[in-house]
Amino acid sequence: MVAATKEHVLLVDDEPQILVALEDLLSDQFVVLTAPSAGAALELMRHSDDIAVVVTDQRMPDMAGDELVARLTDSYLAQKIMVTGYADLGAVVRAVNDGRIFAYVTKPWDEHDLRAKVTKAAAQFRLSQDLASEKRLLNDLMDNSPDQIYFKDRDLRFIRVNKSIATWLDREVDELVGRHLRDVATSVEEAEKIEAEERACLEDGRSVLDVVRQEQRGGSLRWLSERKAPILGVDRSAVGLVGISRDITQHRQLEQQLLQAQKMEAIGRLAGGVAHDFNNLLVVIQGYGELVQMQFNPGDACHESLGELLHATERAAALTKQLLTFSRKQSFRATLLNLNEVVEGVVSMLRRLIHENIRVELDPDQELGLVRGDVTQLEQVLLNLAINARDAMPEGGRLRISTGAHGDEQICLCVSDTGTGMSPEVVSRIFEPFFSTKEVGKGTGLGLSTVYGIVQQMRGTISVDSVQGEGTTFRILLPRAIGHEVATNVRRRRSAAKGGTETILLVEDDEAVRRVARHILEGSGYQVLEASSPSEGQLIWSQAAAQVDLLLTDIIMPEMDGPSLVRLLLKQRPDLRVLYMSGYAEQRPLDSDPSAQVVNYIEKPFSPLGLLAAVRDALDDAPSVHQ
Repeated sequence: MVAATKEHVLLVDDEPQILVALEDLLSDQFVVLTAPSAGAALELMRHSDDIAVVVTDQRMPDMAGDELVARLTDSYLAQKIMVTGYADLGAVVRAVNDGRIFAYVTKPWDEHDLRAKVTKAAAQFRLSQDLASEKRLLNDLMDNSPDQIYFKDRDLRFIRVNKSIATWLDREVDELVGRHLRDVATSVEEAEKIEAEERACLEDGRSVLDVVRQEQRGGSLRWLSERKAPILGVDRSAVGLVGISRDITQHRQLEQQLLQAQKMEAIGRLAGGVAHDFNNLLVVIQGYGELVQMQFNPGDACHESLGELLHATERAAALTKQLLTFSRKQSFRATLLNLNEVVEGVVSMLRRLIHENIRVELDPDQELGLVRGDVTQLEQVLLNLAINARDAMPEGGRLRISTGAHGDEQICLCVSDTGTGMSPEVVSRIFEPFFSTKEVGKGTGLGLSTVYGIVQQMRGTISVDSVQGEGTTFRILLPRAIGHEVATNVRRRRSAAKGGTETILLVEDDEAVRRVARHILEGSGYQVLEASSPSEGQLIWSQAAAQVDLLLTDIIMPEMDGPSLVRLLLKQRPDLRVLYMSGYAEQRPLDSDPSAQVVNYIEKPFSPLGLLAAVRDALDDAPSVHQ
């Protein structure tokens, strides 16, 4: 067992025999130091911080004992004991009343009494050390904690605060002490509400946990998680309050983004499914509509009526594409893009769409890297954001589009305006499909949800900052293209819409789409083998593989997707020509088989001429994408 360390005791007296007597009395229990004068004692104290007790005579030539202890009181934790005669008892009593000494001993002293008082003083020194250590730890905790820590009195005035809450309130620490929150907060109404809750906490005597929203200087909104508890006195009544607040703004934003993503994903699945079925209907309407229109001469009333019908199908197809983009199931033709060039191209279009009282500013970062994306969809993002900005500035203003690097791995695209801005409630719903603040008939509510879907498809993020009356900023972060990526090998080509005599294996699970495709192809001379499912397609293939010149297959089917069927048949006929079709391309055929050298693809809904051109391209072994 390790023996306890002896405490150090300093004896101060100008009479050597008294120092010897006191040293003999205390040296068996303490480490004793001696000083023949008050000045020598002060010099010893300056070079030692482990002296627990100072035992000093009152009457000394260079300095009285009460003056010595007064000079030691503010700088040292050492406990002071005065030894004095009755003639000097008044000075000692004053020192006791002022709290400068732990105890006093009169001459001649009682050895047992003196030893007991020194022992108690040493214990008090150890307690003072522990308290000082705890205070330092508390100060370090408060000053270095990112959380806001504060203590209030019964009247809810700050009595102790840390740097974090001072920074939060844009004040100095000293400015807060002795003041109410309502005296220093940005919003008096919000502060009074908080103080009312704190009074209830004091009255109930129970701790509370709450999440509050606070407005900071500059108008930005922040969220706090606050825990408050009453400070109880000896009689267990509340004498004050302690509070700890944590800034959870980022956590809450991430939580809202997650909820938004989950909500968008659920709605996206619904929208994608609806769009898939709707596209199949549009294939039938557009296909038969164009075939019937061909039977009438231009200028004929029926020809014009059918033209209006086909125009309506084009508008319906555009709406369907928005749904598919929102649900991230629209086909995505990714290439390496210079974002500045895309922005410059869109700005030239914007000047024709935006009123003259709106100033368009472009601030590109010339050292910007490349991104990987679909140029058409990226243009759609910029146009949607710019048109929204235009509508938010009916009296004119400034539209600013800027690009810049965001760290080493991301590129930032910002679109900001000086318009009317949005409330926090509107901002929280801004990317929801069909949500719109515009009048009925003035918008579909799909613009920003489409933007959200495109950005997500590009593996990016989008955020919005808006202050009512000041404007809105949309900030898009896109991954920077790494290394020497090569653009996709899908390229556009449009062959003449001519027929042929080849044999086509048509695999499509929708009967109406299958019938119109067969009608179009057979009307142009092709031989068509029709299959309603991949299994039926394999059966026909097993019987007539040698006759098949082209496989025309849907991508998404119940039994097996199109790329899987293609891989099975290519094992038997590596030279087989393939044409994919889908309006619900959750996964492009190129992505399914990156080793493919030729990918032919046509989007639904397609026209008869578009189908014939795509079939001709595929048979001629030319990669193409047709819409």
